[in-house]
Amino acid sequence: MASYYFACNLPNNQKNMENMVTALDPSADFLNSKHADYQVEIRVKIDGKAVTCQCKIDGLKQAEIFFYDPELTDPCYGLGEVERLQKEIVRRGIVELFSKIGRKKPPWGILTGVRPSKIYHYLRDQGYNSGEIKQKLEKHYLLSPEKALLLTEVGEVQRPWLERTKNKLNIYIGIPFCPTKCFYCSFASYPLETHAHLLKGFLEALYFEIEEIGKAYQKTDYSLASIYIGGGTPTVLDHCQLKSLLAHISQNLPVADLPEFTVEAGRPDTLDLEKLKILKNYGVTRVSVNPQTMNPRTLAKIGRKHTPSAIEETVKMVDQVEIPCLNMDMIIGLPGEGVEDWENTLEKVLSFKPQNITIHTLAPKRAALWDFSQVENQVKEENVSRWLGQVYSRLKTKEYYPYYLYRQRRIIAGQENIGYTLKGWEGIYNILMMEERSTVLGLGGGGMTKWYDPLTLNVERFPNPKCPATYQGRIKELVEEKVNKLLRSVD
Repeated sequence: MASYYFACNLPNNQKNMENMVTALDPSADFLNSKHADYQVEIRVKIDGKAVTCQCKIDGLKQAEIFFYDPELTDPCYGLGEVERLQKEIVRRGIVELFSKIGRKKPPWGILTGVRPSKIYHYLRDQGYNSGEIKQKLEKHYLLSPEKALLLTEVGEVQRPWLERTKNKLNIYIGIPFCPTKCFYCSFASYPLETHAHLLKGFLEALYFEIEEIGKAYQKTDYSLASIYIGGGTPTVLDHCQLKSLLAHISQNLPVADLPEFTVEAGRPDTLDLEKLKILKNYGVTRVSVNPQTMNPRTLAKIGRKHTPSAIEETVKMVDQVEIPCLNMDMIIGLPGEGVEDWENTLEKVLSFKPQNITIHTLAPKRAALWDFSQVENQVKEENVSRWLGQVYSRLKTKEYYPYYLYRQRRIIAGQENIGYTLKGWEGIYNILMMEERSTVLGLGGGGMTKWYDPLTLNVERFPNPKCPATYQGRIKELVEEKVNKLLRSVD
């Protein structure tokens, strides 16, 4: 593990530099003294013609770079944009500097955040066309040509959705329970075998929140673009609980003409024909059945207690009840798996003909149950990168195209998670939640409310507690905050 010490003449850049170095060296450590292995110095000078950036690592003569960029002196940029561009210059300097000492440039260049497509939409809003943006992504943001093309294609698919839904509401409802917790998972998820005693009180609090939000919603001029029930695994609820939840939603919110109503079914061991009929009867239009892998040995290794055949049977039941849209997830980089396993999973998923396929790259998190360092040597990053690079052309031949993407910290090989869709089946909630161009009301355990201001493009976040007991205890306070904000938006 290498340690780094930074010196930069621009203020407020420590975290910015650390994030960029972590993208290049995931095991990096950062010190506040010059006893670090590497002392990195970055100096940025701004004059009337250009921005110059000089970077070096003490003790390594070859590790010094110098470049200039006229972009930052464009008078069209306001103060906020200048601060953002300064941080981009610093990250660019680090990438160029580290390439001098043998570090590969990351495929996503200097874009270290979760939502790389945000920069695409920002540039489109400034009047640049898709071709001009692709050039900027490669030259200024240092994306590989493949990632620049991918981001451009995703952004163009999303543009019409952002325009037609910017004044609409979306509702997310979090059910933070699962039958068991997958070893790689870091989401709000509590196994029923240890936390079932919290379920009754949690649902009572959730019903109260749904009812109060429904009353406030009726006093507004908003319309709903989507409802998404996630978790956890919402279908871990038994038949009566699931029916009661959906009844509360339909009685308090306008689901009859809802463009998209998703339930994250996820685990096939939580589904049966009766539950799927309940979903269909209450207007659910989209479900996720997520195998992650079709390898039985891997399923057992990651803590799942179902078989590949259970996935096949569940997909047949989804078809039988005629829920219009099926999403299926798979994960690349699970320990012990290689190209043959990924090929096998993808081919089997394609054989089910889902409308959406989401391909995740494993992102080992500290909050997960396993210690990834114990299985790290079982994952070959070069294979992950190579295989993902081939996926787009493979899926294109089956008429799937990418429509949303996001990244995670510590994601293997610096890659991304990406959703593919057949034409006309784009996941509305996935686009709006990721691009943050539409308000999302977060209900239930771990629900994140995001208030979007279409004038400033600013987003205010208000999280619900992940813990079911804490959520129940604070429910009146949480609901009051959302209701007041919702009603103020009417004035």
